[in-house]
Amino acid sequence: MLLHPDSRRAAPTGTAPWREWWLVGVLTVASMLAYIDKNIVSLMVVSIQKDLGLHPAQVTLALGTAFAIANILISIPAGWLADRVQRRSIVAVAILLWSAMAIACGNVTGFVTLLLARAGVGLAEGLLPPACYSMIGDGVSPQRRARALGVFSMSNLVGTGLAFLGGGLLLGLLGRVDYSGLPLVGHLPPWGLALVITGALGFPLLLLVFLFREPKRHEAVGDQAAASPEPPSWSEVLRALAARRGMLVPLAIFSVAHAMLTNSVNLWIAPLLMGRFGLTPAQIGTLSGALLLTAGPIGLFVAGAVIDRLNRLGRHGAQLIALVVAAIMLPCAIFHGLAATQASFWFWQALLLLVATTYLLVTSSIVTRELPPAMVGRAIAIFLLLQGLLGVGLAPTLTALAIETVFAGDAQPIGHAMATMHGAYAAVALVAAIVMFRRGRALR
Repeated sequence: MLLHPDSRRAAPTGTAPWREWWLVGVLTVASMLAYIDKNIVSLMVVSIQKDLGLHPAQVTLALGTAFAIANILISIPAGWLADRVQRRSIVAVAILLWSAMAIACGNVTGFVTLLLARAGVGLAEGLLPPACYSMIGDGVSPQRRARALGVFSMSNLVGTGLAFLGGGLLLGLLGRVDYSGLPLVGHLPPWGLALVITGALGFPLLLLVFLFREPKRHEAVGDQAAASPEPPSWSEVLRALAARRGMLVPLAIFSVAHAMLTNSVNLWIAPLLMGRFGLTPAQIGTLSGALLLTAGPIGLFVAGAVIDRLNRLGRHGAQLIALVVAAIMLPCAIFHGLAATQASFWFWQALLLLVATTYLLVTSSIVTRELPPAMVGRAIAIFLLLQGLLGVGLAPTLTALAIETVFAGDAQPIGHAMATMHGAYAAVALVAAIVMFRRGRALR
């Protein structure tokens, strides 16, 4: 079932635009809630460690490593499921499971239960992206698909921003009120009740999931129509990826380089600001959360609109956006860590957020365009696996090694390490974007 590299999926027919946007809206809210549950614990590390009597290594292992490993390991099976079973059911199961696990996190009594509950949250949330990308690819018309993928990609930024802003406000409120008389939750510390509240938000969301129809799986059009109703095998998916390697290999390099940069920034921004400018975690969370809720979504919305516009004109919009954002990102990545004033730092940070996260949109747009629908779930899962292993698992550690070795005797080791490593990632992304752009022009 090896299909032509330039196949296109058929447009959904008979679907009103508002139904398409309803689908996108519900999936975006679900993903946003997942990012809230994922990131809100970063505000609770000290309290959790103190209340449970844990060592720093145990807190890191339970809150970060366990989540990341489970999330990465489930990505490939999640892609397989998205290509074979009803995707709406996958989304519902994912929401139900991570909500239950988030509530369990608020009720843990020690290291083992915390580790298992956080691993459960990571596993459940890993089920979501392949199913969502596959449904948007099938359920949204081509003329709106890039904007739809851009809106869905905003869930990462908005969810993380709300985790910082809303989580801080919620913890502050719970620390001031007396809720000890409440049944079931009155014995919980403020961080425990906050996790229970955010986890419980998933249950009403389940009702919304069943208020849209499962999109029909559309096959490639014209002479690329599938001859068999059976989903393609893994070997067929890999052959299709290999046939499109001229576009998909540089896309993988582009997306992984962006993921490495953004994950390293997320981890090292607080130590940089605390050491250089003396900011408190609360100040950092407020300012970072505000930018995540504004600059990032604006960049994704504009990029999605431009891609749709260029695609209607017969051009490869995603490749052009990739080239533009990579060119802008290179100086941001370098000067971001070297900023001498708070004003200049936040300028580079805002510009970086405006362009850096568009890699999610570029990746999903090209994958859903290049591959037939029955392969999208597994293809997206492969990209997510690479982004997780190298972006989450490796990039922050590489920056740490640069701080401790290359720049150990430097006056500003964190800033110089960030400028060096992030500049290198941005340069790699720019080269990959140039290759994709030239490949797109050749195909056109």
